[in-house]
Amino acid sequence: MKFEMSREWYEWAAKFEDGCEVGAGVLAMDASCAGFPKSNGVSSPQQASQSDQDRLRFYIQLLIGDWGKVVTRAALDGGLILMLDDDLRAALLGRRTRSRKSRVEIEGLDYVLQELQMGGRIQIDNGHIQQRLTLVGPFREPVSSVDQRRLHEMKQVFENQRQLGRVVETEEVLDAHLELVSA
Repeated sequence: MKFEMSREWYEWAAKFEDGCEVGAGVLAMDASCAGFPKSNGVSSPQQASQSDQDRLRFYIQLLIGDWGKVVTRAALDGGLILMLDDDLRAALLGRRTRSRKSRVEIEGLDYVLQELQMGGRIQIDNGHIQQRLTLVGPFREPVSSVDQRRLHEMKQVFENQRQLGRVVETEEVLDAHLELVSA
């Protein structure tokens, strides 16, 4: 099997894996450098990053699958931030105040999206002002009660934001331009 990945992707992967190098013209990487997990049984920062990416993959598919329609990149980004940040979600739902203003960033999101597209899990349409994402096939992974609660709360925030005109949902597309900062 041959992977068609950009040089930038390989350089990015090489930065996060030991012993991976990108040479001029010739690419020689072992499986761990191409994004496949190492199997040496030792926990490392790379493996922690792998579990973060696994969680991100899961949430991307869960959100797009739950919404059941084309999702804009802005809506997906907002949904992911809410799924990952329990304090922000609670603050936006009015259950507690957030002690500081912060902007949550999702490391490696573009890489994970590209990987899901290459694996045939999602389709990405770049023919619009912003990306539009669609799940290929139904999402059938088991969802823990904690993640079900997060999903429910995230949807509550989206409903609150819809009332403020920041979430627009048609039969075909979900779009959102959220302000996910609370005092």
